[in-house]
Amino acid sequence: MIAITPANSLQERFLNDFVDQVVWQHGSDTQRLCCRLRFHPLNKQKRSSQLAETIHSQLNITFPSTNMPGTLGEVITKIKNRFGDKMAADGIALDLLQRKKGREAHHPDSKAPWEIIYQWLWEIEFPRQGWKLVQEIATYAMEELQMIDPPDRDLRRRVSKNPATIIKLKEYILHVKFQDPGHLLLINQGVSGNLYCFCPSRGYSVNPQVMPDKNLYIPDLQSLIPDPLQYTDIGPEYFLAILTKNPVKLSWVNPDSDPDDIDITPERLNEIFQQVGRQWDTQVFYKKFEVIESPKEPARV
Repeated sequence: MIAITPANSLQERFLNDFVDQVVWQHGSDTQRLCCRLRFHPLNKQKRSSQLAETIHSQLNITFPSTNMPGTLGEVITKIKNRFGDKMAADGIALDLLQRKKGREAHHPDSKAPWEIIYQWLWEIEFPRQGWKLVQEIATYAMEELQMIDPPDRDLRRRVSKNPATIIKLKEYILHVKFQDPGHLLLINQGVSGNLYCFCPSRGYSVNPQVMPDKNLYIPDLQSLIPDPLQYTDIGPEYFLAILTKNPVKLSWVNPDSDPDDIDITPERLNEIFQQVGRQWDTQVFYKKFEVIESPKEPARV
């Protein structure tokens, strides 16, 4: 059986899981690679004949382009068998996944069966799984995400001594520093379980760009809500950092939006992962801080 490349990004992990569910131990290597190549975002604009050449090269077999329709058809049948009920519940007309034989002309706006599946996969299924998936694969960011004292931001240095603890009611600035470049999308899950989008947001940081030699601070010095972060509830505060190659454009973050409007509703969470799914090589990191009561000073003797 052909080996699937280990997942090194959010989308890679999702695609690997999809292929495993569609073409498992009873599937052929050609079906498995065909599925992976045809539904890979970087291949969206490629013709099937080009993918046939890749199958020929990677498997070192004779695989002419005329074999591609049949192999892709077998893969689509497996997808219908595995995900048909879910796709139908999402409003996908399964009869459109069966391309009729013959050479009749198709409407210019009509989509091929694989294109319908592709759109469902990355616009519906990926966003639906997004939040759960990122929590499963995120890398722990011990040094990359640190709560610091507000004056340390102005001095451009850190003196934080307890990187995973937040003192209740104490003021903090979140210091962000990653070694790989990218654009930061930062989500906070509070003690209550509610989700908040700190970046991008007009209040905290509209378009934070991560560079290896650059310190980011949340809120940043140009933010519309410059007040430091402060926590009133005891318990865990979870931060998820998503690094994308291009900025993530969110509909509710615009020049007219309210800078206090950082709440993530289910609809907004879906939009976030729709936007993320259109990119590739997205890296995810997390850090959980524990909010505790302020330590009592030792009694004087």
